[in-house]
Amino acid sequence: MSQSKNARSAEKNLLTRLAACAAALVLAVSVAACGGTAATSGTDAGPDASQEQQATISVSVTIDATAAEGESTTVDVDLPENATAYDALVATGADVNATDSDYGMYVQGIDGVAAGDHGDMSGWMFEVNGEMAEVGCSEYQLEAGDAVVWTYVTEFTE
Repeated sequence: MSQSKNARSAEKNLLTRLAACAAALVLAVSVAACGGTAATSGTDAGPDASQEQQATISVSVTIDATAAEGESTTVDVDLPENATAYDALVATGADVNATDSDYGMYVQGIDGVAAGDHGDMSGWMFEVNGEMAEVGCSEYQLEAGDAVVWTYVTEFTE
């Protein structure tokens, strides 16, 4: 008789444990379905939110292909801090053909207008805030408010 009493007790313990496991599972599924985290407002995401959001800068980029009978367009773009003149060009959405060189990225063509299309000395040059850069476009770090101008030239002169 003590064996049947022990068996009933073991069965009762097993059922209690199974019920507890089922309750824990239901609770876990409920928490997961609700997102599993406490609600936060959109404006205060905690002390680390500023570190997670990368600072950005706004610059204007002009692509001037008028020397090749093209158009001149200007686009304002937002970029991460430390972005380069090359990054800004790519951010405009223009079709950029570039290759890596010893001096950084060399822009071979923009929107189908390529170096050499209008003579041996034709190609793309860039300047920032009205001054020619002394480094390659992928090396020139921009600052907020900079104006980058990409100009297609048919003859390079210094």
